[in-house]
Amino acid sequence: MREFILVILFLSVQLEIVIAQDGKTSLSLRQAMNEALAYNPEILKTQKEIDAAAARVLQAGRIPNLELSVAYNEISTSLAVGDAGEKDVGLTQPIEFPGKRGSRVDVAEHGKSIAELSLLRTKAIVSAKVKRAYYQSLLAGEVVSNLKFTITLLSDFLRTVTERYQAGASKYLDVIRAKVEVTRLRNDLVEAKREQQTRLGELNVLLGRTGNTPVVLSDSLTYQPLGIPQDSAVEVYANQSNILKIVEREAQRSQSVLNLARTSYLPDFSLGVALQKRPGQISPTGSSGNPSLRDNYLGFQFGASVPLWFWQAPKGEVQEAEALLDMSNIRISAARLRVRLNILSAFRSASVAQEQLQVFDTSLLRDVEDQLRAGISAYQNNQVDALNLFDIYRTFRATKIEYARALYNLLAAKAELEVAGETAE
Repeated sequence: MREFILVILFLSVQLEIVIAQDGKTSLSLRQAMNEALAYNPEILKTQKEIDAAAARVLQAGRIPNLELSVAYNEISTSLAVGDAGEKDVGLTQPIEFPGKRGSRVDVAEHGKSIAELSLLRTKAIVSAKVKRAYYQSLLAGEVVSNLKFTITLLSDFLRTVTERYQAGASKYLDVIRAKVEVTRLRNDLVEAKREQQTRLGELNVLLGRTGNTPVVLSDSLTYQPLGIPQDSAVEVYANQSNILKIVEREAQRSQSVLNLARTSYLPDFSLGVALQKRPGQISPTGSSGNPSLRDNYLGFQFGASVPLWFWQAPKGEVQEAEALLDMSNIRISAARLRVRLNILSAFRSASVAQEQLQVFDTSLLRDVEDQLRAGISAYQNNQVDALNLFDIYRTFRATKIEYARALYNLLAAKAELEVAGETAE
């Protein structure tokens, strides 16, 4: 009979929660992750970084602008430009040495690839943050539900002990103790609700919402075993690591920077054509008979830059690029070691959390529920006093909360394991 009453009380608390949820948005973990991927500020910012990197690729492929020149020579002291003895209108096209433009584009394209990998990394990290925030909100909700359930039980006990006192079967001190315990739990409930709202606000921020957006979580804390051995976890998550791909791509970009720096030893060229007017001179053809033709000529120009001071800027650029390439290669080796260590550490933490949860599954939960039922029965038969029964209530509540916390620890550790390979520090 007592078990039936406990079930009814539990269902009444759950019904109260459902009623409180009316008018709020229901949100599953999958929905939360999808919403974060679409609206999280960090992800949106990283997507814009890809756009900026793509723009840099276009800039890197730039071709030098054509140069227009107009020259007036042999101008009289009266500054009559129209009477100048020589008039030239020319076009000059600067031309880079073959390979310079391609090397510059390679550097920019590697930058775009790094930005794309950074987006994948940011999405993975944000997804893990959303999971942790969602689980923290669920844990806070479990604490609130547990307190409500315990308050309901103790309120029922308070009525019972009051009736027993009125019948002369209990002490008034038991009534006082029950009232104090209910009051203390109600104060704890206020604090627990505040914590729940804080956690939900943090989740909303990750989703790109305002912190006070009403939301009800539709999922629950459930046992999810690791399901993968340690060695396999290290290999799988290391192969998925975006940070490793980023440092490897940075090394490739450093190689392209070195290739570009080496082209600074090479000359650039220019080709030009000009329309020249030389009044009073005979045209080289000498046969047209048209006086205007004898005044106009075509001129061609070819130029080349001479890297005469190659031991200064060009040599320094190459030395800097070589040093940066060596640094990138060193970072690759260090990142591989650090990533594997991070994954191994995260896996061990998840394994410990799973072992702690299994202890609850096999013994503690059943034991504490049996102890509560036995304590209630013993109190009704005057075999234990109210103080001992309060201790049993506290143990029951603490065990339930610790079980929920153990579930959270495992789920949070799994989320941390999934992104352990995204940090190389």
